[in-house]
Amino acid sequence: MKDINLIPDEIKSLNEKRKKDTITVISFLLATFVLIFILLLPNMYIKNLERQKSTLSSQLINLKVKKDMYSTIQSKINYYSEKEKIIKDLSNKKLNMTEIFNDISSNIPDNVSITDIKFNGNVLEITGNSYMNKYLSDFMLNLRKLNYVDDVDLLDTKKSDNGLIQYTLQIKLKVV
Repeated sequence: MKDINLIPDEIKSLNEKRKKDTITVISFLLATFVLIFILLLPNMYIKNLERQKSTLSSQLINLKVKKDMYSTIQSKINYYSEKEKIIKDLSNKKLNMTEIFNDISSNIPDNVSITDIKFNGNVLEITGNSYMNKYLSDFMLNLRKLNYVDDVDLLDTKKSDNGLIQYTLQIKLKVV
């Protein structure tokens, strides 16, 4: 059986024309949207990149500030480490005067006395009296045996009115 089409040709052509026009308009709109999208896509991408650039730039500035702070802290650490090393070196090199006086008093013979002690730098000057040169010599030998004594020199000796020998010793101490 054959389809009987009772619709007049004009109306048929008008419907077909409408369909074609609709397809044309939809195609045109679709092409326009695609074209606009193609034109706007690079702009959106550029704006996105600019946002990322500004974010990265601010992060870079923060990192530079942190790097500068780290450099400052590191230089202060190095400075204080050097000062601490100097203090430790000086602490190790200091002379313990209590130990020195105890050693002198324990090494002085019975017939030798001390009247004056002067200390300047690493030189100790002792003045005193002795009954005989032998006792003074024993005292000097005892002092030379101390591990922190570098040298003992007899600077002056005099016979006093009361028969005692007045002496002046110079003791050079080792600065370890």
